[in-house]
Amino acid sequence: MNEPLDTTGMMLGEIKGQMRELVHTVNNMSMKMDGLTEKVISAQELPGKVADLDRRVVLLETDMNRRAGAMGFGGWIINSPLVGWLVGAGVTVWVMLRGKLG
Repeated sequence: MNEPLDTTGMMLGEIKGQMRELVHTVNNMSMKMDGLTEKVISAQELPGKVADLDRRVVLLETDMNRRAGAMGFGGWIINSPLVGWLVGAGVTVWVMLRGKLG
């Protein structure tokens, strides 16, 4: 007659242990969810920052391309022998005219 009481006690003990384990699992999941919630809240402004950085990169690339084009044309003028010949011819004509006039 004592045996059913012992069995019931064991079953209640097992149920109690499983309930404690369940409480621990729920607490762990709650802590993980709290951490994830904080990360999501801190990343809330991320799309705005990405859009701003994208806009800034486009502006910088546009400026870089404009400068490269200007420096390319300036470099072509400085390195071109045709421009040097034209300047030399212009100076020669100016000196000849200046010498004849003076």
